[in-house]
Amino acid sequence: MEAGQQQRRRAARDSIIRLCGPGLPGFVELSGRLRGIVPFRTGGWLRLDPATLLPMPGLLLQADHDRARKLIHNEYFEPDFVKFRDLARRSVPVQSLWQATGGQPQASTRHRTILAGLGYGDELRVVFRCGGTVWGAACLSRAAGDPPFSRAEIAFVAQVCEPVARGLRLSHLLAGDGPADPAPPGVLVLGDDDSVIAETGAARHWIAQLPADQAGGLQLPAAIISAASQARAADLARPGCGVASGRVRTATGRWLRLHAERMTTTGARDEDGAGQTAVILEPAGPAELSPLLLDLHGLTEREREITRLLLRGLPTAEIAGTLFISRHTLSDHMKAIFAKLGVSSRPELTALLLDSSLAIQ
Repeated sequence: MEAGQQQRRRAARDSIIRLCGPGLPGFVELSGRLRGIVPFRTGGWLRLDPATLLPMPGLLLQADHDRARKLIHNEYFEPDFVKFRDLARRSVPVQSLWQATGGQPQASTRHRTILAGLGYGDELRVVFRCGGTVWGAACLSRAAGDPPFSRAEIAFVAQVCEPVARGLRLSHLLAGDGPADPAPPGVLVLGDDDSVIAETGAARHWIAQLPADQAGGLQLPAAIISAASQARAADLARPGCGVASGRVRTATGRWLRLHAERMTTTGARDEDGAGQTAVILEPAGPAELSPLLLDLHGLTEREREITRLLLRGLPTAEIAGTLFISRHTLSDHMKAIFAKLGVSSRPELTALLLDSSLAIQ
C-alpha cells in the first residue's frame, strides 16, 4: 500500500514539474493536479511581487468579496499563525494550521473568525520560492470533518514549491512587454472599508488593463486592496509612515508601479474617525523594474552586487578591489551576468537596466 502511494506521489510530482517547465501562466491545472495527492475543499492561489510580497492581479481565490477582505485584513492587521510573510522566511515554506497550533486550530484568529464559520477545519499555506525569491503562494482548506493535513502531504507540497516558483518566474520572462501607454498616473481614494471615495479617469483606465481576479466579485483587484491595507497597517504601527509600494502587470504585459499612502490632510478623517488612503497607479520606471529583472533572470547575490557597481560606472579594477576578488574572478562573474541577461557588453547591460523602454522584455 505504501509503495503504491509513493509511486503515485512521484508520478504527480513529475507531472507538476512538467506542467511548470514551460512556464506557469495560471493556477487552475496546478490546483487540479495537486488535489489528486493532497485533497482539499477550497483553495486560494496568488502571484506575489518578490520585493514586497503584495499580490499581483489575476489571483485565483475561491471566496466571496467579504471573505477575501477578511483574509487580507488578517494578513496585515491581526496576530496569527502561518502568515505568508513568516513562511517566506522559513527554511521549509510550507505549514499547516494544525501543525503550527499543536492540533489546536481554534487558537488561530483566522480559524475562529473566518474558516470555522464557513465549515472549514485545517488550512495548509505555502509560498513558492526559488533561490530565496518568492513568486507566489497558496492557501488550501479542508472541511471541518476531514483529517488534518498529514506530514507526508506537507512534505509533498514542499517538494513541488521550487518547480512551481520557477514556472511562475518563467511565465513573467515569456510575457512580452506591451507598447507604451500615454495615460497619466491614476489616483484612487479609498475608505478604510476599501470603498472607492474618489477616482480619476486614469485610475479607471489602468484598473481596466489589469487581469481580472477570480475571487467571487472583489470590487477592486486584490493587489490594490492589499497595498491600501499594508499602508494602513504601517500607519497604525508608526503614525505618519503609512506607505506601501509594489508592482503589478497589465494583461498586455506592461508593468505598473502601485503606491499607497495614508492621507493626513484636513478632511481626511470623517466624524467616525475613519481615514482615507490614496493609491496611485502609474507606468513603472527603471528604478522599479531593474531589481525585478535581476530576480527574473536568477542572478546570485554576488552577481547583483557586481551589477550595481557596474551601473555606477566603476572601472573593473576598482570593482575587484572593492569586493576583494581577483580581476579573473570578476571577469567570470561578468560573463555569467551578461549571459543571464542576454547582453554582450556593459553598455548593453546599462541600456537594459536603465532604459524603461527596454526593461523586462
